[in-house]
Amino acid sequence: MNANYSPKGKILWDSWFIRDKNKFHVFYLQAIPTKDPEERHNSRVTIGHAVSDDLINWNELPTALEPGENDSWDNLALWTGSVIKKDEKYFMFYTGRNRGEDQKWIQKIGLAGSDDLLQWEKAKNNPIFEAEQYYYIDNEKNKLGKIGTWRDPFVFQDPKSKKYFMTISARVKNRAREYNGCVAIAESNNLTEWKILPPIFSPQVYDEIETTQVIFHNGFYYLFFSTFESSYEPNFAKEKDSFGGLHCYYSDNLFGHYKPVNGSGVVLGNEEEMYAVRLLHDSDDVFFAIGWLNKSKVDKFIGKLTLPFTITIKEDKVYRLE
Repeated sequence: MNANYSPKGKILWDSWFIRDKNKFHVFYLQAIPTKDPEERHNSRVTIGHAVSDDLINWNELPTALEPGENDSWDNLALWTGSVIKKDEKYFMFYTGRNRGEDQKWIQKIGLAGSDDLLQWEKAKNNPIFEAEQYYYIDNEKNKLGKIGTWRDPFVFQDPKSKKYFMTISARVKNRAREYNGCVAIAESNNLTEWKILPPIFSPQVYDEIETTQVIFHNGFYYLFFSTFESSYEPNFAKEKDSFGGLHCYYSDNLFGHYKPVNGSGVVLGNEEEMYAVRLLHDSDDVFFAIGWLNKSKVDKFIGKLTLPFTITIKEDKVYRLE
């Protein structure tokens, strides 16, 4: 029994899931443990893969993707992505970084394809796109000293339009140059050609908006993301109090206006315990949820999957079932 799974000899963090042929597949960021856990981001980060029947007992499979070699655009580290199935083929979108001194913090989006979820081939035209600088910043710093972001692609098919959309963790341009974390969006008819659109969520109260996920449920779009307590704009923090962890806003239109669930937008305010929680539909208003274990009670980094728990979505209320 692999309770609180982690790959052999490695730590894991951000993960994403696909349910296929009565199996749950998880893909995740993995690296050899470093003395300072924060240094894992700049190590050789690969994308791991495991499979389960029950979201509890996981069997580790071969590494799905590794950084590119030599002068490849993604030769430093791979970061968070998502997987979707279309016409019996699987598409993995992921974040890549380059080791060049003036490039290593610029994040770009890549694509890999597979026929079986096991063997993956990177697209020849990678990276498929970079931050559109009309709307977003990539290699500039905001007033807080934070570099532009273009990462964590989450891809889904809109049940209304039938188009494919990708949400991306980004920073909006030509607005106040702090607390400018936003959710970018791109659209596609075929998962290979994409058009970048203006952000669908740009509240100017979070410095970081990470690991987005859009869930369409009972006529509403629920926009989930993770953020840190330290990412709150100070006045917003005074008004709402600040909680790092899983947040959610909802709208009856994919492009907004998004309103906070639970009055505050906070679903789980426990970033020290777990982070980057993902949801999978179970039945009715109930969803499976899994994140990764962050720190122990003695502040030691853990780097394992959480056990699954359940979250309920009912109109403007999203909450964990005890």
